[in-house]
Amino acid sequence: MKVAMVGMGRMGFPMARHMQEAGHDVVGFDESPVARQKAAAAGMVIAEDLDGVKEVELVCSSLPATPQVEAVYGQVFRLVKEGTVCADLSTIGVDASRNLATLAVDHGIRFLDTPVSGTSIHAEAGTLVVMVGGEEEALAVARPALETFASRVEHVGPNGSGLLLKLITNRLLTSHLTAMAEAVLDLEAVGLDVWQGIEMIRSGAVAKLLEYKASPLVDRDFTPTFTVNLMRKDLGLAEEALPAARVGSLTRQILEEAGELGYGEADLAALIKALETAPTEDAT
Repeated sequence: MKVAMVGMGRMGFPMARHMQEAGHDVVGFDESPVARQKAAAAGMVIAEDLDGVKEVELVCSSLPATPQVEAVYGQVFRLVKEGTVCADLSTIGVDASRNLATLAVDHGIRFLDTPVSGTSIHAEAGTLVVMVGGEEEALAVARPALETFASRVEHVGPNGSGLLLKLITNRLLTSHLTAMAEAVLDLEAVGLDVWQGIEMIRSGAVAKLLEYKASPLVDRDFTPTFTVNLMRKDLGLAEEALPAARVGSLTRQILEEAGELGYGEADLAALIKALETAPTEDAT
């Protein structure tokens, strides 16, 4: 299949590589010359502009936020041939994505929201989970390419449904990570052996997150796999699209504090710094 990948960053590049290694004819594009050079050095075919998407059957995109996605598809819809399928792997506003799906129909194009659950670690391993909103017939076209970098690709409803599920997932994920950070601080505060405590917790009900976020919390290693700023954006989108949630609102407040402390481009585990530096109220 002829596929274009628009956005060759931390997520898009490994996804494009998996598609290429599986035998798909992939052309990549990114506005960043550095990203284009990195991809070209790895043997990827790189377009100098969006004209490179003209002849493909599937356009995939992995971009930072709503404005970039709207700008890209404002051009792509005018360039690709009728019947082309577009799969946006980004996390953007639900209403904006639905508007793009409507605009796509006007051009004879099929548009899917296909946000992914997972970080760059999962993109590299090819184990992302893809949540798909849109026509099942369009997914049937896109599925062979999507499955090259995912352990699960599932249709969850009409346009916007994939993004709604992604926002629910990220709200839950961040709430869990916040509780983990508090647990690390509690273990440190009471003088228990931190790693012994973590191993005991790991043996119980709280397992998956500890497998890949315990070390960044304990070691304060904030090498980014998914940044505070990206999650701040996602939780803002969640507040727009989902009912109010007390834990979600508190978590977003903590993320905002981490950003204000200068950890916006650090890994999401840096939210522990907002908890760690919060002023202590006098007990009365």
